[in-house]
Amino acid sequence: MLFAWLFRRNRSMPVTTTVPVLPAGVWPILPAAQLLQPHTPLITHIHKLCGVPDDYWRTLYQPLLDNFAAFVQQTPASEAHHHCAQGGMLTHSLQVMKLALESRKGKMLPPGAAAEDVNKQQHAWTFAIASAALLHDVGKPCSDQKLRLFNANGQDTHTYWQPLQGALQSGYYQVQFVRDRQYRTHELLPPLLARQLTPDAALSWLQQDFPSVFKAWLGYLSGQDEVAGVLGQIVTEADRQSVADDLSGSRPIHTQQIPTAKAKPLSQRLLTGLRHLLDEQLLTLNRPGAAGFFDGDSLWLVSKRVLDELRNHLEKEGQTGIPSRNDRLMDELQQHGILTPTVAGQAIWNATVKAGTMEQSFTLLRIPANTLWADPAQFPKELEGTVTPNAKDGEAKVSKSPAPAPTQAAPVPTNQTVVPEAAPAPTANASTDAEQDAAASTSPWGDDDDLLPPTIQPSTPEPSTPVAPASQQAVPVAAHKPATTTNTVPATKVHLPEATGNPDSDDTGERFLHWLSEGLRTGQHPVNTTEAFLHTVKEGVLLVSPRAFKLFAPDNWDYVQKRFTKLKLHKPAPNDSNIWLYHVRGEKKSGMVRGFLISDPLETLGVAYLPTPNKSLSLPNNLNGNPP
Repeated sequence: MLFAWLFRRNRSMPVTTTVPVLPAGVWPILPAAQLLQPHTPLITHIHKLCGVPDDYWRTLYQPLLDNFAAFVQQTPASEAHHHCAQGGMLTHSLQVMKLALESRKGKMLPPGAAAEDVNKQQHAWTFAIASAALLHDVGKPCSDQKLRLFNANGQDTHTYWQPLQGALQSGYYQVQFVRDRQYRTHELLPPLLARQLTPDAALSWLQQDFPSVFKAWLGYLSGQDEVAGVLGQIVTEADRQSVADDLSGSRPIHTQQIPTAKAKPLSQRLLTGLRHLLDEQLLTLNRPGAAGFFDGDSLWLVSKRVLDELRNHLEKEGQTGIPSRNDRLMDELQQHGILTPTVAGQAIWNATVKAGTMEQSFTLLRIPANTLWADPAQFPKELEGTVTPNAKDGEAKVSKSPAPAPTQAAPVPTNQTVVPEAAPAPTANASTDAEQDAAASTSPWGDDDDLLPPTIQPSTPEPSTPVAPASQQAVPVAAHKPATTTNTVPATKVHLPEATGNPDSDDTGERFLHWLSEGLRTGQHPVNTTEAFLHTVKEGVLLVSPRAFKLFAPDNWDYVQKRFTKLKLHKPAPNDSNIWLYHVRGEKKSGMVRGFLISDPLETLGVAYLPTPNKSLSLPNNLNGNPP
């Protein structure tokens, strides 16, 4: 009896599992449900934004989320930049997914299509945008990081995860960052990994029923912006917003880094280097020829000189990864709230400095003194004079608290005709022409409906109940309704012709024409905005030269322009030149813009309609002769 009692007692005692003692930064491999659980409110919001019934969610979206979470585990999105904390990759990707879907709610896709086509393709576009947003950085755990594996007992196996063989299964892992990595390799991997993570039902649905959406989706994952079109614009902007939100947060980047991270954030290195140059008086202050001026609250630094000296100092110290362009350095300082922006959100201030007999205008960077020195006793001597910013930049004095991160410059309203090349770019941080074009492009297509997706053929049976109208579904977050514009899709059905040009032609002119046509049809190329290279005029469409050709082929643009000229799709100017001159009139500036005039743009560019002419452009008779 005693032995039987002991046997029963021992059998009923709970079995305790011993968690092995693990080195710093070694984490358990977790199931998808456990990884996603902290993000439940965000995923619920994403579900509402998608606007699909539960059956479709379970077939299309939930498997994608599960596969992605199991694949990335708790890896960070970077070592010393945005979302560098444990689990940062999953957090960032879900945020980009949410932001992209919110942006998608204000757009009718594809741009320029008839209403019935927009309704038919609506949910295909929604899934394509959502999945592209989720997968945009999925290559990072494969190229920028390597995961060292530990077994269930916490013992180092001295092996590394092979991502192309599938997700981690059991045990533990440690994130290590690849040194001397091939930069931007992670951008080449999403198409390969998308096949591994995207449900078969979703791939078949897109590829068979919506080939144009599938093409844009593949184009974005492959890094082909000209193919991705508006889908790429939406996801790229959402990515930038997520990065900016994280970098402008209250927690400094270096306090979030995982234990195995060795790189110091660039923003911290820039701040430390600048403090050293000032403390050692390698940057002089408050005199003629100085590198900066201190007004008691802010340090005003001569922009180009200081950034060049800062870069040289860091490179002499042997530091790597320092951007060679000053606009990149300004971006880094501004993203982290180190710089005080102008009222327009720009990094560069235009100001006049008066000190003694000196009175001189400068382009300056402005940094609160307590951002550089915690103790006011360390502040430099105050300038015996004044620093007066231009009226458009803001007031001279600010509080001594660190400036908040700048808000993103508002996009140009689409109901407003914009002067080409006459207005300043939306931010002072110089960017590439392509980035400026993407920032200037706005969606003129208005709101879409919450119609349910067309019938798909998933692995699970179709819902037997009839599809409910959108008004009976859960209401997603209110969509932003842009102002009515001249670019609005016509109420009547229009026939959209085929894109012109030939992307596979040996003729560069034909390839350029196809790029031009596709970009206009998909909304990738902005029209009548400040940075646009396409402007509608009374005589047709003005193709700004050489800007358009430089965007297509920066190193060979003149040859592309010659080949396009050979196609004879433009109207020669009356003075026997191929180039027309148009007068640009803005509120404060006027000037000239030149380019090719396409007098029959609908047929030449393969579009069904165009916006009304840009009122800021006119054809001066004295330069071109009589109008066509």
